[in-house]
Amino acid sequence: MADLRVVVVGAGGVGLSLGGFLLKAGYNVSFVATKRTAEILKKNGFKISGIFGKMEFRDVDIIDYDSISKPDYVLICTKTTANEQIADNLCRIKNRLSNSKLVVVQNGWGNAEKFLGCFEEERVFAARIITGFYRKALNEIEITVHADDMVVGNIFKKEISFQVKDLCDALKEGGFPVRVSLDVDKYLWAKMLYNCALNPLGAVLNVEYGRLAEKPSTRMIMDRIIDEIFDVMDAAGFKTFFDTAESYKKEFYSKLIPATAGHRSSMLQDILAGNKTEIDSLNGVIVRLGEKYDVDVSYNRFITHLIQFFD
Repeated sequence: MADLRVVVVGAGGVGLSLGGFLLKAGYNVSFVATKRTAEILKKNGFKISGIFGKMEFRDVDIIDYDSISKPDYVLICTKTTANEQIADNLCRIKNRLSNSKLVVVQNGWGNAEKFLGCFEEERVFAARIITGFYRKALNEIEITVHADDMVVGNIFKKEISFQVKDLCDALKEGGFPVRVSLDVDKYLWAKMLYNCALNPLGAVLNVEYGRLAEKPSTRMIMDRIIDEIFDVMDAAGFKTFFDTAESYKKEFYSKLIPATAGHRSSMLQDILAGNKTEIDSLNGVIVRLGEKYDVDVSYNRFITHLIQFFD
């Protein structure tokens, strides 16, 4: 058994899958889960299927926050709506996390900052992941699509990003493609553009992403959302891999949407399940930055208000 010790907070599709790849490689992994999920995992373990093959794990180590003791890494794999509670719990036991690194694996922007109250910038890392995890049951995950490597790095001090290389190597040993990047912030903003344009609109209209590109009316809405995000990025000093909104739109309509044409919004899944959505970590971020830098974000504000009706 390898000596890398990892605690995964959040036993949903992302958390169980990343934990599973680490377990497959022989690493020590513990999970912090909700009561209902914890009971099922303790009793039945969990299964992963899909494009990376089948895996099954029994005797899963389920712990609570008070049982966490000096892990090398804590992976935050919950919905962003839980961040305040998680940060409070981790802060409460920070003496047992003195040498631990946190890796925030979530949608949106501004999530890593939620953990800076008790943890130094040097120990809080972020990850961009664009893999499809379908939760068939509380303890059964199907990995349906994988668009690119998971990317991990530090958005506050880019030069220390390679301090998480051992975690990336461990995940690769288990069979999951991942790499360190000095530009994880650019990857996060690229995913923001994709998610903000598609996720809430797909939820409101209850259609697959491909349908949104078929009609001039919905293309216009997505175009304006993208334009506003680029205006906000310019004002705030953020960068991604596209210099202009128009260059991003070419990629968006020619490659990104066709590759995920049949995908349905995770926000829609949250609404149908009666769960709080992640809109505040996506378009809500654009609204707040627009207000801060006096940028017109009318379309992002409107779609944010529509989704907040369901929250």
